[in-house]
Amino acid sequence: MREDILKDLYHHPDYLEYLRYHPKWYYYLDLDPNYYKEFVKQVKKDLKITTYDKLESIKKQVNFASSMMNYFTKD
Repeated sequence: MREDILKDLYHHPDYLEYLRYHPKWYYYLDLDPNYYKEFVKQVKKDLKITTYDKLESIKKQVNFASSMMNYFTKD
């Protein structure tokens, strides 16, 4: 595996942990370093750390806070 990919993996502990639980990616990353972008997309999708997932989480928190405020302000 190329050194720049290894450095990036060790820089992102989530990626490294995902790689340890899905060893098939070792083969693909060693075979062709261009698979790294696909690997990152897959990790973000599976761990739900995409921008969309973060926005959904914030949306749920705001909705919860709003419903709690409505519940406590009712007379």
